[in-house]
Formats: sequence, structure tokens, C-alpha cells
Amino acid sequence: MADLVFDVLRCILVALPAAWLSLGVLDNILHPSINRDEVARVLAMASLADYPEVEACVGHRRIENAAVTLWLFRLIVAGELAATFLLWLAAAALAGAAWGVVDDNLARTLGLIGLLAFTGVWSAFLIGGQWFYYWYGAHGQQTHLLATLWGIASMAVLAA
Repeated sequence: MADLVFDVLRCILVALPAAWLSLGVLDNILHPSINRDEVARVLAMASLADYPEVEACVGHRRIENAAVTLWLFRLIVAGELAATFLLWLAAAALAGAAWGVVDDNLARTLGLIGLLAFTGVWSAFLIGGQWFYYWYGAHGQQTHLLATLWGIASMAVLAA
């Protein structure tokens, strides 16, 4: 009985970030201008407007080309979509493992892969945010950090 409980908990552990990221991907597909425009703002380093001394040092990193911005936004959405798919696949496999129809090691491995993809999306935002000094504007960065930590903690629990 305890094994079933742990298997169900592992399934939920993976399904929760899958559900959360699914909402983000859905919004990015149905309402792309919301996040696409924010990506353009980050790439243009708009948050440095009040920091000319910092902008003088790193402003050369700025990207203001609309085609490049659109391409990068689509790449972001593709990464989120892939991570979402992997998370749902893993959640289904973990549910199958709970009922004995999927190998437990395979299900946990898929879970770790899905959680790594999730963590990778948010880590990429943190790295990109550092490159474009997004954190000077501070908004959104905490969400990226917390989502990264959520993925890392979930992987640690699943691997235990």
C-alpha cells in the first residue's frame, strides 16, 4: 500500500508543474502578444533606461530586430511545449507505474527527464535575464528563480 501512495505522490509531483506550464504555453499560443512583447522588451534591454552607466557597459548586447525577437519567442514557446509534453508523458507513466502497467524505473526516468526540461526552461530564462540585465527591472525574475528551484526540488524528491 505504501508503494502505491508513493507512486501516486510521484505522479502528482510531476503533474503539478505540467499543469502550470500548460497554462503558460496555452497563453503563449492563444495570446502571444503578452509574452512576445515582454521578450522584445527584455531583448531591447528596456530595464536599463534608468541606468545609463550599466547600459554603457553592456548595451551592445541589445537585440531590437523584430524578426530575431519573433524567432526567439517561437523558440521559447517550442521549448515550453516540449517540456510540457515530456511532463505529461512522465505523469502518465508514473500513473501507470502506480498501477503496475509501466516499469517503475522507466516512469521515474521519464519524470526526471520531464522535470529537467521544465527546470531547463526556467534556467534558460535566468541565464538570458542575466545576459540582458533583465533583473534590473526585477519583475518576473523571482518567478523564474522559484520555478527553477521547484524543478530542482522535484527532481531531488523523484530521484530519492
